Amino acid sequence: MHGNHTFDYSDGYPEAWYLPKARNIPAGFAREGTFYNFFKEKSPIGDLWSRGNAVFQYANDQPANTQWYHDHTLGMTRANVYAGPAGFYLLRGGPGDLQGGRLPGPAPQVGDRPGTRYYEIPLAVQDRSFNYDGSLFYPRSRTFFDGFPGPYAPTSDVPPIWNPEFFGNTIVVNGRTWPVHEVEPRRYRFRILNGCDSRFLIFKLASNPWLPRPVKPVLPIWMIGAEGGFLPAPVRLDQLLLAPAERADVIVDFTGLPVGTEIYLINEGPDAPFPGPPDSFADPLTTGQVMKFEVVRLTSHDTSTPPSRLNLPHFQPLGPAVNHRKLSLTEQGSVDFPDVSPVIVQLGTVKNGVPNPLLWSDPITEDPILNTTEVWELYNFTADAHPIHIHEVRFQVVDRQPFDGGPRPPEPWERGFKDTVIAPPGEITRVKATFDLPGRYVWHCHILEHEDNEMMRPYQIIG
Repeated sequence: MHGNHTFDYSDGYPEAWYLPKARNIPAGFAREGTFYNFFKEKSPIGDLWSRGNAVFQYANDQPANTQWYHDHTLGMTRANVYAGPAGFYLLRGGPGDLQGGRLPGPAPQVGDRPGTRYYEIPLAVQDRSFNYDGSLFYPRSRTFFDGFPGPYAPTSDVPPIWNPEFFGNTIVVNGRTWPVHEVEPRRYRFRILNGCDSRFLIFKLASNPWLPRPVKPVLPIWMIGAEGGFLPAPVRLDQLLLAPAERADVIVDFTGLPVGTEIYLINEGPDAPFPGPPDSFADPLTTGQVMKFEVVRLTSHDTSTPPSRLNLPHFQPLGPAVNHRKLSLTEQGSVDFPDVSPVIVQLGTVKNGVPNPLLWSDPITEDPILNTTEVWELYNFTADAHPIHIHEVRFQVVDRQPFDGGPRPPEPWERGFKDTVIAPPGEITRVKATFDLPGRYVWHCHILEHEDNEMMRPYQIIG
């Protein structure tokens, strides 16, 4: 559950998986992961767990925010999330929320009458590929990625079914390919999730989806919140960059647009690992299009506050850190076939400026003390950007700096609390977090192919 303040027994630990209560599981097959019973015994509601299920509990004691959930099975996350089980979990109310109609609404609710007009809309944006019969396409072999025909493991060190990244050739929003949505000439609140496997998205609002890239936007995007809740102040953007797992709480103002106007939400992120080659963009005919808004007549008065005049809830930054950790992001090529792209990607530590790559199975190296605040310095030794997600905590982005340069502050849209951060290549990205729940959690790259091939590590909050 991205964004929830959750004890470890409800966090979906990757080795706490379980098979369904099915009759066709062959004899001798494990039905639960190594840590399933560990967390079952630890959970205060573990007596509700039984074969084929687990019961999780969410305190919802953090400020209002945009959350989402998905499967986290060790080694299978990319396939399971791609198949569909992912969704929003929106937390509202409390002193960290805005009340009194200042934001556009209502949002969809259980029991709404058909035809209800909504002015707050969640948008889960993902890329997918389809077979001719409409079923999902996902590559069966690494050959799809780089054409390498083998030999594969165990006769070489190249994994046969792992693709370093996967990019679908269509964009789906809330499960629909290139949808059209009617909007009135008023303000709308969109809760946007990048739910892609590997793709970084750069959103713009354009008058025509087929224009040469880069496109000059026709409307601004006002960002008011990130993963951990509201920003200190609204940020006006001409484009919105979201890495996999990042969320943005935004307002778009369609006020004054004539009925019949068509506005397109487009993507200018590359069809390749981010940041991609210079001047590389998504295909304007396919992955460069996200959805279309069609302006219809106004049906009610808009009482929401213009985003430029919004006063967002008070933001309380974290206090000083008691510890700094130097952590590495690395990738390794094939020893047997040096021209093949990476065969493994890893997290680890840094010693004297040199990365120390580690496996999932290696002993834990990140062990913050309960209720302490730490800065984690992410040294990206790879050629691509990685979205790094730390379970359990909301963190602040401190700064970034090139290996051979000085620090620069976080981007204006990163000044609130987050749970996923973009770590650019050849740079140190620093984040600060307070670890206030004891237990065993994970941190990882949220490019799901990377997570499933060793770019994930357990960590333990001691207390």
